[in-house]
Order: sequence, then structure tokens, then C-alpha cells
Amino acid sequence: MKYLLFSALQCLLLPAALAQCSDQDETLQRDVVIIGGGSSGMYSAVRLQQMGKSVVVVEKQGRPGGNTNTYKDEATGKTFDYGVKVLVNTSLVHNFFTSLEVPLAPIGAVSPATKTVTADFAHGVIGPQWPVVNANDSLAALERYKVQLAKYSPEFFRGYHLPDPVPEDLLIPWGDFLAKYDLGALAYDGFGQFQGMGNILAQPTLYMMKLFNPMQVEAREKKTKVSEANGNTQALWDAAQRHLGEDSLILESKVTSIKRHNDDVEVVVSTPTGTKTIHASILIITVQPKLDLLSPFLDLTDEENQLFGQFNNSYYSNAVLTNTGLPENTTIINYDQHATYGLPPLPGIYSVDYQPVQGLRSVQHSSPSPVTDDEIKADILNSVSRVRKALSLPDPEEETKIIRFNNHSPSGLAVSVDAIKAGFFKRYVALQGQTRTFWTGQAWTSGSSSTIWDFTEVEVLPAVVSALGG
Repeated sequence: MKYLLFSALQCLLLPAALAQCSDQDETLQRDVVIIGGGSSGMYSAVRLQQMGKSVVVVEKQGRPGGNTNTYKDEATGKTFDYGVKVLVNTSLVHNFFTSLEVPLAPIGAVSPATKTVTADFAHGVIGPQWPVVNANDSLAALERYKVQLAKYSPEFFRGYHLPDPVPEDLLIPWGDFLAKYDLGALAYDGFGQFQGMGNILAQPTLYMMKLFNPMQVEAREKKTKVSEANGNTQALWDAAQRHLGEDSLILESKVTSIKRHNDDVEVVVSTPTGTKTIHASILIITVQPKLDLLSPFLDLTDEENQLFGQFNNSYYSNAVLTNTGLPENTTIINYDQHATYGLPPLPGIYSVDYQPVQGLRSVQHSSPSPVTDDEIKADILNSVSRVRKALSLPDPEEETKIIRFNNHSPSGLAVSVDAIKAGFFKRYVALQGQTRTFWTGQAWTSGSSSTIWDFTEVEVLPAVVSALGG
């Protein structure tokens, strides 16, 4: 009691402490509080604000955008994306970019034109000529694949609305599915496009089909893949930040407690300037639904505990390198001639990508099992060294260095086939709206921002608005 009285008097009597006290004691009232300022969280916030709802986003990083990583060369001003960069130009994507006045362009106009070669990154030997699959074989396989996709509803691809009973085709490993329907010509394409899923041939087909969905197939056929016009996807999230305003986005913050009551939600957030308490009618969580990520702050229900505890995951990172000693205007693809469909074993990197800033390359690394940041970095540098060997290139005069690194784990959340059969996803989908909480993000649909925004727009936001009374 004495401490509380002293604190109150201190705030009243000491002008220097006034700002700090007000920050520490700040209470916010919003219609919706959103945990996570990545693609799904920021999209939700902007759209809800456009609908006239008050929002606040809580983000742990010092910037919004999540898996977006944009490199800016200070000397030239050039930018390039080495995280999220490719979207399907749906009406939602077009409208969202347009509303924030951020330009889009066909992916071919943004990515630099390069020569592509293949190499076995593990053994340091040159690979076959690129592309490794004949174009006619690939197109024929795509037609056969479309026949299989047509068996499932749009709702299945948007969220986890599975047929009951779940068809056996969705439960068998992706590698078996490809063999069953003679789709091997699509295997490497899926490996390169839908990264961060670990050993994709062992993944149940359900997860790979939801990634390699009709939206992605149509985009491939009609060439409707786009990117931010200047190779700067971070510009989208910077524009979203300006649109929301400083009172609607709390950066560099840590959620310390969430209590969900019958009449509201209370979120306590630690920020660089003090503690903020947010009272909201509705909570949207975009954090990956893993217990180790949620249990430190969320008052999990028994059902949430039981469901989220069943998820396993893969691991995904990216990096920018300098002094690689690799040729200009050349991207090197990791291809193992002795592996099924040429898919190299993981842990490993997918490719070493040429970028428009001279001397820089980007890589993406994935592992099906836990790896430390130091192990990932060592694997990246050793792989680049073996690529030089494969191309008969000398080591560079200066040491190869990683100048940017981001670990985006966990990725590729999945549950076992037995859990799928037992009705896991029926219970999972039913969590939406319980305890004033809605969920969105890649674990609720798939890893593509285009699909995530579609899921959020169609399934989450209307339910949120309805829960708010319209």
C-alpha cells in the first residue's frame, strides 16, 4: 500500500517521471486487438480499419511484415526481396496493394534475368542442364494434377474444411501421391516453390496439395504471379503502418498476459516505454499455434492445449551473402541426380540466387529437424564453398560472409495422419470465435500470402465483424 501511494505521489509531483508513469499505466480500448504484425495480422488490421473498426496490432519486431525481408543497398538505393516476394495477382491482392498505393509488377519484370545452372550442393558436383524437366512433360503432368484438384471444394483449399471421411489420397505421403498419378514432373517445381516444409515427399498429401492449390496452378498457367514493383515488399507494410497510424501498431513489444473474459479480452504488453493494457471486444491471434509460443502469455483452454500440442513443424531461414566468388547473373539450383525426383536432402539450401546488387546473393535454408542458427550459417557457407568446387571456381580473395540472417521457424506446421483421421481439423476449425478469439495465418490455411488473405477476408473478418455487432 505504501509503495502504491508513493508511486502515485511520484507521478503527481515529479514532472520528469510524468511521461514514464503515463506510459507504464497506459490503457487502450479497441474493438479488436491483433497479436502478430506479419502478413495476416497487418492485412486484418488494415481491412478492419477500412471497415470502421478500431484496432491495435502488437508486434515483437521493430517493423511490421513478418516473413518479409527486403535488403536495401545504402550506396545505390537498390532493393531486393529475399523473403516473401511472390504473390498471385488475385482481386484481393490487387485491391490491397492499390488501397495502400504500392505498385505491383509481373514477377518477371522485378526479378533480374539470370542464367540458371544446377549443382549438387552436398557433393560439390555439377548437375544437369536447367530446366531439368521437359516443358511438355510438365504441362501434361499439370493437366493430370488438375483432375485430382477438381475432386475438392474451394473451402477445402481456403481453410481446413476436410471431407468426412478424409480421402486416402490426402493421407498418403506426397511422394506416393505423385507416383500414383504420374505427377513426378511436378515434384521439383513443388520443392522449389513451397519451401519450409522439410522432406516434402514424406509429408501427407493434404499439406502439399493445400500449398500447390488451384490458385497456384492457375497463376502458373496464366502467368499472374506478381511482386512489389521495386523489389521492396517491405514498402507494403511500411504503407500499412502509415495507414494504421501510430496508435494502432505497437512495435518491439512482448505480450506478457492475455485473459479472455465473458465480456472482453485483456492484453498486457511490455514495450520499450512501459506497460500497456489493452481491453478489446475481440482477439485475433496470428502467432503460429504452437504451445511453446502461446503458453507463456495466453490463458489456453483445455481444447487449445490438446490441439496445439499435437503440431510438429519444420524449420526455415534465409540469408544474404557477400564475397561468394560465384559468377554474376547466375542462379545456382540445388539438384541431386541420385535422389528421387532430384530433390536434395535436407537440412540444406534450395538455391543460391543472384540479386541486382553487385556481389550479393540470397539463400533459403530448411530442415525437417531442429538446428541452431550457428549450424544453419555453417551449412550455408559450406554449401557455397562446395558450389564453387562444382563450378570449378577458385575461392574468393575475401572471406564469404553472411550479412543478413533471419530464422523464420517454426514453419510447415502439421499433425500426424492418425490425428487427421481422428478428426483433428474438425475440432481445430471449430476454435474460431470461441472465447472471443479468432485465428489466422499460414497454419490455418497455407503458406502463401495470397491464400492467407483470401482465408482472412472470407472466413475470419466477416465473423469478427458479426461478433462486434456488424
